[in-house]
Amino acid sequence: MKAIVTASVRFDVPFYDIDPMNIAWHGNYAKYFELGRVALLSHIGYGYEAMKASGYAWPVIDMHVRYYRPLVLAQKAEVVAGVVEWENRLKIDYLIKDVETGRKITRGHTVHVALDMKTKEMQWETPPVLRERLSPWLG
Repeated sequence: MKAIVTASVRFDVPFYDIDPMNIAWHGNYAKYFELGRVALLSHIGYGYEAMKASGYAWPVIDMHVRYYRPLVLAQKAEVVAGVVEWENRLKIDYLIKDVETGRKITRGHTVHVALDMKTKEMQWETPPVLRERLSPWLG
């Protein structure tokens, strides 16, 4: 992951995420990515409350997931999220791995664009607020 800043969070795969094949249903991985994204945004001081206060939303416009191994009930996993693009869009890479073995479970990314909450207009350039939040890691 060639991220400028990362954050991670650990989680246990809960019973209600398991499908009839006794593995985590594939649709739940978006939720696991969200756990990482929340940790990352909090780490840079731009959690959802700060985002809302800034007047911008950052909806997901694209998501890619690559599954390597399944997650199973009660498995201890970690999702690492990192900002890899930020100038015209926000791209976050994710890696989900097994806590005990370190083995890669899933990789993916989400792409977000800034949306002015008043006008509902998509911004073609990153608003200054995100640049400010990332400035400690930009050198």
